[in-house]
Amino acid sequence: MSLLTGRESGYEFLDDFDLVEASPHTTASWLRCKFDENSWAILTNQKKPYELDWGVRLWDGSLLTDDKNEILLRSLKHLLIISTNGVNDEFATLSPDSQNMRLACTLKVIDYLLINAQSYDLIAFGLGALNADDLKGILNQLASFARSEDSIYAWHERVSAFCTLQLGGLSNAEAEEFFAKYPSMLEVSDDVCEDLSLDINASDIPRVRAAMMKANLYYGNNHNGYKISTKVLSERLYPDTLRGRQTAKSALEALSFYPNEQNYKREYPSVRVTTGEAELLQESLYFYYRYTLVSSASLSALGLPAPSDTITIKEYTPKLNQPSRFRSVPSGNLLKLFRSSMEFHVDHGRKILNGFIRVASYCHAQNISMIRLADADFMKIIGPELVDFGVKKLGLSSHRQTGARSRRKGDRNQYFKRIRANHGLLELVYVYLGSIQLTVGMIMARRVDELVTLETQKCLDSTKSWLIFKLAKSTRNALGIRQRESRPIDAIAVEMIEELRRFQKLLKRLGVIDDLTDLFATPPSMGHKVLQDCSLHLYNRHLDFACDYFESDVTESGERYYVRQHQLRRFFAIMFFYTNSFGELDTLRWMFGHRDIEHIWRYLTECMEPKEIRGAGARYFAGLAKKGRLENYKNLRDLLSAQFGTTSFALVDEGKIETYLAAMLNEGKARFEPQFFKDENGTSMKILFIVS
Repeated sequence: MSLLTGRESGYEFLDDFDLVEASPHTTASWLRCKFDENSWAILTNQKKPYELDWGVRLWDGSLLTDDKNEILLRSLKHLLIISTNGVNDEFATLSPDSQNMRLACTLKVIDYLLINAQSYDLIAFGLGALNADDLKGILNQLASFARSEDSIYAWHERVSAFCTLQLGGLSNAEAEEFFAKYPSMLEVSDDVCEDLSLDINASDIPRVRAAMMKANLYYGNNHNGYKISTKVLSERLYPDTLRGRQTAKSALEALSFYPNEQNYKREYPSVRVTTGEAELLQESLYFYYRYTLVSSASLSALGLPAPSDTITIKEYTPKLNQPSRFRSVPSGNLLKLFRSSMEFHVDHGRKILNGFIRVASYCHAQNISMIRLADADFMKIIGPELVDFGVKKLGLSSHRQTGARSRRKGDRNQYFKRIRANHGLLELVYVYLGSIQLTVGMIMARRVDELVTLETQKCLDSTKSWLIFKLAKSTRNALGIRQRESRPIDAIAVEMIEELRRFQKLLKRLGVIDDLTDLFATPPSMGHKVLQDCSLHLYNRHLDFACDYFESDVTESGERYYVRQHQLRRFFAIMFFYTNSFGELDTLRWMFGHRDIEHIWRYLTECMEPKEIRGAGARYFAGLAKKGRLENYKNLRDLLSAQFGTTSFALVDEGKIETYLAAMLNEGKARFEPQFFKDENGTSMKILFIVS
């Protein structure tokens, strides 16, 4: 009994204090429900939470949420949080995009464990059943394919088996009924036969299509064609997974069919943008997978079965895919596109945007959709200047909803001829957006996600001489918030950006849009609404339209160069280095937003051929010799003195010095090496000239 009976002791708060601490690894910023619930609400970088249903059907017919599987269920729930947030919550403050990547990779590992629960005996022993050999075997399997749909879900194998099963349940009468309704089901092109990735006979494709239609697995219409919904199909194929049953897989193009016209987006096949064909898993994804398995050891601290010998895989790395690099586009082709883009802006940009503003504002005032505007009314609204330019309708891909089953785009060759003849206003808007992207992208050398997210209201400073953007790869330990940065911008790029700002401000003033949005926001091709926010897909679509309109070069094999922003960034780096050599690498580093000069050097060596770098080195050292700045290069001074018979190299033609050094470097008689060191400015670099 307290000596202070009848009086307040000052320790009354202890009576209400819960001495039992909450179990660790039961909460996360992305988990929008209680840990014990069987249906989780997940929100990382999505606009709305998605459901994660733990009621997975296991191999013995039981559900993961049944009482008999409680230990395995808790283990997998904890593992998902531990692997995503980090064993010590070290990843809890990553950006939503980064959290989503870690979460997705962990879910794939969990799916793999659930699919193979019987062979690992997980129902009886939980994750404690996994030994070192099992862990290495899992990592080997995950690393053996570039995509999880192959390494984890065996997508094409399961689809092939499903097709065979459905084919067996299709009668001849049912097949003929579908063929009569959709005659294009019977059409099987040579391309489909060549690219067939399913284990079915090409001659069976029409019947397989009918069987899949019977199974209600198609979406689409006569205008856009019919395609298999891989998400709906996944729900049927993967009841034994947590996330795999909810996610779409790669398209099954062999089973698609097109009643009105073949679907196409570009005039020619595309030259490959990156080097190599990924056959194995990329390194970054592998590290996520490995971390999940290594971090499973933490389950033992929660009193749950944990794999043994996880320490044996902490440094285990099987053969992985070498990172792909973006291919360079021929400089002559890029310069042609650059010039065409600027000319298009000067000659046609404003009248194209003005024409769209007139149509959008008229339809807004009349409270009608743009696609319901009659062609005759459309021609009056856009004005004679655009009519003389060739414009005939709102868009070649949009159509008035009259109920007629007319072809929208028509023949591929005719469609692109009509684009270049300026028949579609929407297509001209896309070409103009692509022109601006090509110009700004080449001049500014920004990362593509920095350009996609440019804000119309805030992308230029008050002097209109600096581009303001959200710096990519700058969210670590910053609660997912990207840093705002600015870089100087050329006047022609400012002029183009100002035209897009004027475009959106007029639409807002006329009440057509509620507020300014992304700089490269674009009208939908179907004409249903005025503007939609920019995305990576739409950004690249604008570039494709510009490449087709300006007729980017076509290779001998019939492939066109469809340019991507990273290729424009590479071109900027190469041209900058070719012009300035080693002298302004720190300026290039700053322009690119890289961490240090060593990073930009690695980037250059990946972009350029060794011969090009040797040539830049020869120019750099020839320039130093001409300026008498070889005080730190005794070997080089002696070499040049012996060759030209003088120590005053200002008297020697610089071109001769460069030619001589280039020959020495190409023949291996001399070489230069970068040396990186830390100083008060961070990482600095000096170039060593070594005579063999």
